Amino acid sequence: MTGRIGVLGAGGVGSAYAAHLARAGADVVLVGRGSAHVQALATGPLQVDPPGGDPWKVDVPVAARTTDVEPGSLDVLLLLTKSYDLGEAAASAAHVLAPDGVAVPLQNGLGTDALVADVFGEERTLVGTTTVGAALAEPGRITVSVSTAAGGSHTDLGRMGRGRAPLERGADVAAALQAAGLGAEAVPQVDTLIWNKLALASMSPLSSVPRVTVASVWNSPEGRDLAERMVAEVVAVAHAEGVDLDLDAALAHARAVWAGTGEHYTSMCTDVRNGRRTELSGMAAAVARLAESHGVPVPVHTTVLGLLALAGVQ
Repeated sequence: MTGRIGVLGAGGVGSAYAAHLARAGADVVLVGRGSAHVQALATGPLQVDPPGGDPWKVDVPVAARTTDVEPGSLDVLLLLTKSYDLGEAAASAAHVLAPDGVAVPLQNGLGTDALVADVFGEERTLVGTTTVGAALAEPGRITVSVSTAAGGSHTDLGRMGRGRAPLERGADVAAALQAAGLGAEAVPQVDTLIWNKLALASMSPLSSVPRVTVASVWNSPEGRDLAERMVAEVVAVAHAEGVDLDLDAALAHARAVWAGTGEHYTSMCTDVRNGRRTELSGMAAAVARLAESHGVPVPVHTTVLGLLALAGVQ
């Protein structure tokens, strides 16, 4: 049994998780940081707008801040803040998890296991990755991606690094997400999936240098070559870390996604274009740091990161 689920992070993706869980009748609470969005949900329903479909509404229980959550009251805590906020957010929620509960960070990138295990302990931590797509449109309303609206998004969770909770707890969480219409699975080798997503995310910093769409990079022979070389660099670092990531499979996956993305900006590029902080540190920069520690050359990563630093991107 999963019990009470907390979703920490009231942005678009966190709200999408909470909305689906609430609609399925799960005992869930969305925990924010006193935002206008959380305040709106305290007095009215959350509206979910699927592309080309009919909007739906659901009442989502909220806590304005982690201090409003009773100590030890959550059996599951899904952490869906930005990666650069994860450590502070986890620390603020140290009191909320039951003794036999499990905390699951679902951010992109590396190092989330250590940040969460430092707070909750390795035996209460798992690690996950998600393809749920959503954005906050205005307080009280989110939009969701085509795949999420169609039930095609997926959450994978398992043991990785310092995330050492029993995989059976991950299966419980996955079952609750499945029942809410969010595809999910507890997997024994979640590290391979996370590294594969890192390879795919090579497009994020690359497209952020010229601040262009995925299609602009992919339709350029030079851009396509650089993107594929970045994937190969990620795979080389993964191998140095002992992760069994297949280069051909990683390239095939990335090519298929990039070719089908079209004239859309990555979320990182959108942040750069709007002068916001990015999740670069836990993604391409983390790959470069590990590459240096293993003596693995990653020249394209080094150049892209240097150009972004020159532009003041964090």
